[in-house]
Amino acid sequence: MGIRTKLRRNRTQKKGMPPGSLVYIGDEQTEEVTISAIAFDSDGIDEYENASLDEVKTMIDSEKVTWVNVNGVHNVQLIDQISKHVGLHPLTTEDILNTEHRPKIDFFEDHLLAIVKMLDLPEESPDLDDEQVSFILMENTVITFQEKRGDLFDPVRLQLQESKGRIRKSGSDFLFYSLLDVIFDQYLIIMDEMDDRIAQLEGMIMEDPDNHSLQDINQYKNTILQLKKTVWPVREVVNKLINRKVSYIKEDISFYLQDIHDHIVQANDMVETSRGQLYGLLDVYYSSLSMKMNEIMKVLTIVSTIFIPLTFIAGIYGMNFNNMPELSWEWSYPAVWIVMIIITGVMLVYFKRKKWF
Repeated sequence: MGIRTKLRRNRTQKKGMPPGSLVYIGDEQTEEVTISAIAFDSDGIDEYENASLDEVKTMIDSEKVTWVNVNGVHNVQLIDQISKHVGLHPLTTEDILNTEHRPKIDFFEDHLLAIVKMLDLPEESPDLDDEQVSFILMENTVITFQEKRGDLFDPVRLQLQESKGRIRKSGSDFLFYSLLDVIFDQYLIIMDEMDDRIAQLEGMIMEDPDNHSLQDINQYKNTILQLKKTVWPVREVVNKLINRKVSYIKEDISFYLQDIHDHIVQANDMVETSRGQLYGLLDVYYSSLSMKMNEIMKVLTIVSTIFIPLTFIAGIYGMNFNNMPELSWEWSYPAVWIVMIIITGVMLVYFKRKKWF
């Protein structure tokens, strides 16, 4: 059963349910949901790799800044328990469980919900891997909900462990910014990789256009479309973050938020540039294919032209007339060959001087 079929099936299960009904919508997952948690201040850090729900609740209720990372949102009961403990509205929990959301941000009195996509472009594959990450930011707490294990957050973990930069001296708002920054930096890395691949594809098309080249162009067009759907709404998310004044985001964070806004603007510009390049590659492909066909037709035309006089000579002396004096000559056969070779040579020299090949 395909992924889209599973998603449609899950959506069908929600049909007729009241708003706020909790149903997981996403890819089928078999791994157990795990929770990692980090509580820190300027003096030290407490880290839990596989935290229990009770440990998570205790850390959230402490005075330290706490980052709770939930790997997997397919355990509806667990997500609901965490959400209730921090006072999330059922509609917010419903959004977290739906992994097909467009990037968005919702502000509440004491917290916000931000949903973005974490992207990866595997080597030797034009298909983009995306994973939804939902953020809950509140005073002293950041909760991230991921679809599965594995993320881009190791640089942030390292900063916390080694007390690099200002992250251990700052609050949850700076931690929230740091996590977003890692995700959005990945957008730029992917776009740089896309530029390299498009340039490589262009070189292949110029050298030898074939059906695989057209297939690659269409695959990368789909990838760029997916990038556009992911990156474009994030601009609105960051704009709202910059312009909305809330108690749990300090004023000095706006400078850092402006930095990620610049990254998103740059990523959007790169998406549009790559999109234009791919449409240009289609023109290059068809032009190269046409030139290749013209070269083939030119060779065939030259061969056909050379054989016209040779066929004429062979046709004349292939007729069965009794009165053909040349047939009785001793050197008639080699003479015909010599004439044919001379005609072929003269025509080839002529074509060469005309630069037809």
